[in-house]
Amino acid sequence: TKLILLDSLLQEKKISKSVSEMSRWQAVFKHGRALSTNKRAEQDNSGSMGAVVGSVSAAALGYKLYSEKEKYLVQAKGAEVTQEKYLVQAKGAEVTYEQKSFDNRIRQYNTPDMVFNHFASLQMVDKTGIKTTMMSPLDFFGAITPDCSIHPGAGSGVYEEISDEKLKTLRLDKSPVEGSILNEIGKNGLISYADYCFLLSLLSTPIRFVDTAFNLFDLTGDEKISAKEFAYVSTKMSHKFGGFGTYTDVDQSAILASNSGLLNYLFGKDRSKYISRDEFRMLHKNLLDEIIQLEFNEFDKDKTGSISEGNFCHFLLNRTRIPPSQKAKMLKRVDNIWPKKARGISFPSFKNFFLVLASGTELERGLFFLDVENIGVDLEEFRKVASWVSHNELSPHTAEVVFVLLDDAGEGRIHKESVGPVLFDWRQPRGFDKSSIHVQLGQLKI
Repeated sequence: TKLILLDSLLQEKKISKSVSEMSRWQAVFKHGRALSTNKRAEQDNSGSMGAVVGSVSAAALGYKLYSEKEKYLVQAKGAEVTQEKYLVQAKGAEVTYEQKSFDNRIRQYNTPDMVFNHFASLQMVDKTGIKTTMMSPLDFFGAITPDCSIHPGAGSGVYEEISDEKLKTLRLDKSPVEGSILNEIGKNGLISYADYCFLLSLLSTPIRFVDTAFNLFDLTGDEKISAKEFAYVSTKMSHKFGGFGTYTDVDQSAILASNSGLLNYLFGKDRSKYISRDEFRMLHKNLLDEIIQLEFNEFDKDKTGSISEGNFCHFLLNRTRIPPSQKAKMLKRVDNIWPKKARGISFPSFKNFFLVLASGTELERGLFFLDVENIGVDLEEFRKVASWVSHNELSPHTAEVVFVLLDDAGEGRIHKESVGPVLFDWRQPRGFDKSSIHVQLGQLKI
């Protein structure tokens, strides 16, 4: 039995070297199939005891791989995909449909800490050998963007190890957006798990509640946030396996001494700076503007400044739980009215509606308020609600396109039942629903 298991380990080592040529997603599952085949070969050449051991091992391995696939927790360490191969793939190779689908499931169904570990691609190693998983700025964008093609997930366990000295010369993939705040953070260091949770919460906070978020960080009420206040609150809000983060003086020292690009950017390397309320608002605005621009660029490949109505509707329907046949009918209605060379949706219009979608519950509350009779809302009423929640005027053309997409009956009114699966649930695939601010007043929850 020991000889059989030893031979199995040697075969695993040989297979792991061959899979280094494959993509991360393919490697893990092909690796599992190869091991199962190896177990069957052992059964043929072994006695009855060897057959039992091989069968049990194969079954256990198969069950483990199946469980991991179902939970979308693929541990790519077992595949031993080299860092060099992964980096070449991420920068040059086209992202496959399988990897996009796999990454989408990770974002939508896993906890924030698991999402972070999947999309983070770097690991800081300090002088004592302690390793800390970190994100690059574009790792963060990939972690919150369904069907992201410019920066796919690295896979949990697949990290490039870097030292403090190497960090100074490390070349990170940069955001193409002019004046990028992500690039500014990258110049100052990397994104820690606590930073990731903070940035995700900031993005998922509707504009009208940004001041409320600031108040949560401003513990002393002096209208400014210090590095210690930021470290305390961001640790408390960081979901970890088994619950949320604890906080001690040891935690504080570790956070303040970390190579966090966000902390360096906001508070300086000596942690002596403060954030005012206006600076906090500007941070929210700049970050949101950049994420919107990057998402728009995913559809505007030719940099024309506008996308087709069809592409805009694909953006709205992405990762919704609507059956494919119904999606096809909805998109056909739009294509019949606005062919590919129609007016299009400009970036300002796209941005305004993105802000509507990002408001989530606020949009839902506004529509319910106007439709207590349950007869639906018309075009102008919808534009009014959209303006409330986004603090921007929604263009008539954009509102009309959304109406055509959602108005199955063609009666000029849309109802909660048709709006919900598209507009209300849009936040979930990005993880916004897990990290957004929640307000409760009596029995009212927002």
